[in-house]
Amino acid sequence: MAILAITNGFDRLSDPDLETKADQVLQGVSDNVAYFPKPKPALAEMKTLIGKFHTALVASKDGDRLKIAVKNQKRQELIDGLHLWGAYVLSQANGDPVVAMSSNFRLRRTPSPKPPIGKPENFRVVAGPNPLQLAARVNTVAGANSYILQYASDEMMATDNWKGEPSTTTKCTLNGLTSGTVYNCRMVAIGPRNQVMYSDVLRCRVA
Repeated sequence: MAILAITNGFDRLSDPDLETKADQVLQGVSDNVAYFPKPKPALAEMKTLIGKFHTALVASKDGDRLKIAVKNQKRQELIDGLHLWGAYVLSQANGDPVVAMSSNFRLRRTPSPKPPIGKPENFRVVAGPNPLQLAARVNTVAGANSYILQYASDEMMATDNWKGEPSTTTKCTLNGLTSGTVYNCRMVAIGPRNQVMYSDVLRCRVA
């Protein structure tokens, strides 16, 4: 389920836009008391915050520094109240966008966490087009950002000493291998948050 968040950016709104938005939210919450029965601040308190900001805004239009300071104080008090209401609305909505949108807050959905990547499937290794090469490929792994073709001789594998050739695609070619050597190969898918998944190991002899 997507996570809801409020994105009104009250601090960035102009004074008239802030007053307009506050009036809209007050109306939305007032009209949907079944969803929002006990907001804090209460409906009457929010109406008072809006009224005090409006009065201070009108009074500050003459440019008086003290009146502007009062207006800014009432603006911040109103923003603080709206932030409290935003948290309350999200709590009451419990992930339901219809409930949250009825408050007239502007919403965005944050994406759900991406699922873990799966195991690389259908891994294949064949002789490359040139001598001392091995060519490998694997099916695309949903969510993978990149791949690493790892390889090791039996002696190297015994000590878990794998070498790797990175790739941004599901195809990769190994070069400069030793003739007559059997290599153990596997494809590694790299996903978000450093997720790592390994394919099955295949053995292939270099001609």
